[in-house]
Amino acid sequence: MDMLCSAYCKCEHRSATCDGSNKTVKLTYIPKFPSDITKVVFINNNISNLSRSTLKNLSPLTITNLDLKNNKITIIHKDTFADMKHLFKLDISGNDQVRIENVQNCLRSLPSTLHELLLNHMLWHPLNNMNTMFDGLKKGQIRKIELSHSYLKPFSGKWFAGLNSLTDIDISWNSIGDKDLNFKGLNNLKWLSLIGNYLNYVPDFCTGDLYKLETLLLSNTRLAHLINLQNNTRCLRQLTTLHLNGIAVPIIPNNAFSELESLKVLEMTKMSTQLKKILPLAFNSSSLSSLSYSKSDRFIFCKTGVQMGYFEPKTLFKFCPSLTMLDLSHNFIEFTNQEIRDMFSPLINLREIKLQYLDLVLMPRHFFHQFPRLQGIYLDHNMILPWTNGKEIFQGLTNLTELHISSNRIGHFSSTSFPENILKTLKSIDLTGNQFSCTCKLTWFKHWMKNTKVKLLNETYYNCDDRTKLQDYNPTYIACSNIIFLITVSVGGGVCFLLAATILVYSCRWRIRFHIYKILSSSHYYQQIDGDDYRYSAYVIYCYEDFKWVKHELIPKMEEKHGLHLCIPHRDFELGKVFADNIVEHMNLSKTVITVLSNNFAKNEWCLFQLAVARSKLSKDGTFSIFPVMLEEIDFKNMNSSLYSLIKLSSYAAWNFDERGVELFWEQVINHVQ
Repeated sequence: MDMLCSAYCKCEHRSATCDGSNKTVKLTYIPKFPSDITKVVFINNNISNLSRSTLKNLSPLTITNLDLKNNKITIIHKDTFADMKHLFKLDISGNDQVRIENVQNCLRSLPSTLHELLLNHMLWHPLNNMNTMFDGLKKGQIRKIELSHSYLKPFSGKWFAGLNSLTDIDISWNSIGDKDLNFKGLNNLKWLSLIGNYLNYVPDFCTGDLYKLETLLLSNTRLAHLINLQNNTRCLRQLTTLHLNGIAVPIIPNNAFSELESLKVLEMTKMSTQLKKILPLAFNSSSLSSLSYSKSDRFIFCKTGVQMGYFEPKTLFKFCPSLTMLDLSHNFIEFTNQEIRDMFSPLINLREIKLQYLDLVLMPRHFFHQFPRLQGIYLDHNMILPWTNGKEIFQGLTNLTELHISSNRIGHFSSTSFPENILKTLKSIDLTGNQFSCTCKLTWFKHWMKNTKVKLLNETYYNCDDRTKLQDYNPTYIACSNIIFLITVSVGGGVCFLLAATILVYSCRWRIRFHIYKILSSSHYYQQIDGDDYRYSAYVIYCYEDFKWVKHELIPKMEEKHGLHLCIPHRDFELGKVFADNIVEHMNLSKTVITVLSNNFAKNEWCLFQLAVARSKLSKDGTFSIFPVMLEEIDFKNMNSSLYSLIKLSSYAAWNFDERGVELFWEQVINHVQ
């Protein structure tokens, strides 16, 4: 009869786990297990003395994987693993009280079948001589050794002399400095992790003869720049993967990765706020197929970023034509700007794009067609609203199989949300976290859900906005048609007409008021003033919330320092006069108009009214001009056609707090007004 699993452990799928981390009872012995067990995870218990007899209950079994982490081991006998004839992987990490000599001696009892040895969190400090530490493994085929979080400095490749099969080493988080590395003797190394060490410069991997290295992890180090990256890695002809996550460099230089002729995967996520510039040829790599540049403190891929010299959109992706995966999540991308959209045009081989956490409100239209081979789109965790014209979004995509739009604000779908070609190729879609509006608007979508072959990921978690389950809402075409018919009859044509008229008048109220103003103002016979007779250098349009900036920045700079005279409505308008008359009279007395643009401006109806007056004057007077001043980026949801055309068709000055940027800002404004 086969042995049962111990009451303190869990046995399943040929694996036994005895984890004492959340238990009051800590095992002091290793119990017996069923005969089919090949993996034993015995962690967070209490075995101070580890010997051959401690493992006697495991000797009859074919154990290939043994995990003994965090067991408070203080002594390990030299013959401890003599009966573990089939061991493939051994982990004794976290037993930081055991002496280094004990570990060295016990390694001699390990079988030649061992491929992986984990000795993390051992805290061997101060570090004794480790030149003979792994001599006991020379007779075997060890391929991977982990030595993280153990203060192993200085590090020397000589420790592993004679381990000809060793290809992977993890020495992350060891406080290793720039002068603590010696890679000599690691000629066969293919995988190296230096994560979290105190490296201020990219190490010279060429002097260490690491010509076979395929994966290099330099994330979370103290790298201050990447200037020497090209020189110190040019010998790594077989390097395919490079991780530079979480480093604090101010610039990604030109051709930093161009010498890595086999590079396929580049990760540069969680870059610090110190990163200010991506030079034009930064991502120059003909071999690069996967680029992750996400969570970089919301790097601004927008018109302002271009003007500030943060990046060059025309060349950013021009020289990485083999890119098939691009992750730009957690940044800011101005999809309304054509120059930014065109930035992606060289990526015709792209198969997967990740645009998560971008605060997108609308699905990007006429954008994805640039990537005809696209197979996966990730737009989850934005604020995307429902859309109707799916052809404008998904046109040209004939290979799309995955669509991830979870955690947005998509309340419903219609028959035009997805074109037929998308529904034919799509294999999976994730809509989790969208609060669906469970009304008749959802009839088509519910019908499609029941009949589609597309896999709806996590479908059981789809909810209505009233917190009920979407799967419990089942509208029918007949029921919804009857409801619509009854509502239509009861309301009546008269009410519909009145409602339509009310909506029309309300939506056009400012346009109507503007035309009334034009008719009334024509009776005043305003005359065009000669250039030398203008009372004001510029008429300033701003909203009340931005008056503080006008008062403390614009007026002192323009009037007090440069002797110009601005028309400030708060100060210069005549009391008691109709506001519209004040606007047209003072605008006619001004040489030009300055618009102080902000999100508050975009939402202020009087600001938009004044802008309409200025645009009307511009169309009649060829000498008149409007100069936009951008206090902040205007959110897409606040953008209207009038503001969009003004920004798109005009050069403007963008306000910022950078010293050089401020100087350039005032130079643009003053040159225009003068």
